Amino acid sequence: MQKPKAIVFDLDGTLVDSAPDVRCALHTVLNRCDATGLEADAVRLMIGKGPEVLIKRALDALGVAAEPAEVEKLTRKFSAAYKEQGHSLSRLLPGAVRCLEQLEDQEIRTGVCSNKPEPICRDVLADLGIERFFGRIQGSGTGLPLKPDPRTLVETLRYLDTTVEQALYVGDSQTDVDTARAAGVDVALIRNGYTRTPADSLGADHVLENLAELPSLWQRR
Repeated sequence: MQKPKAIVFDLDGTLVDSAPDVRCALHTVLNRCDATGLEADAVRLMIGKGPEVLIKRALDALGVAAEPAEVEKLTRKFSAAYKEQGHSLSRLLPGAVRCLEQLEDQEIRTGVCSNKPEPICRDVLADLGIERFFGRIQGSGTGLPLKPDPRTLVETLRYLDTTVEQALYVGDSQTDVDTARAAGVDVALIRNGYTRTPADSLGADHVLENLAELPSLWQRR
């Protein structure tokens, strides 16, 4: 492949393992249920389509029925609890910092495009010390539809002054592949992300063991 002008990353399961903090916030909000059965590995597979879908998946896993108004209320409470508690349990995925440093050295612009609320995206990246690398952090709650609608990714690239032909999107799930395809952007997946289906089976252009492999992707022969 040609060296991209810009690379946009998904957040959860791609740059950051946030599931332990998400699980903690779910336990706080779902205290009327027995939420102890929501282990981190299960929560990882619930993340990816925004807070409301996360709440619905958690309730389904707990066997709890809830009306739409209740789901909406719990979603608001979850977002508030998650933001308030901080991100002390979240960790960068292997190779993240070195990857971003090398992309910076290669003068490749970088951004984030996530279904997580934008203020929380910024908080997570700041707490983990990598916010400075990104020229654009695009999360939900800004008036744009959630992924896999391509408009969030296209808007991120616009801020990075990059066309879809000059870009690469990096994620970990089917949602990320669908988003990239809808936008007309090449996509790479990281193995062992937040997905039940193996990355090799999701139809990406490239599959990487970890982020450390990314900066040399376009140098392969």
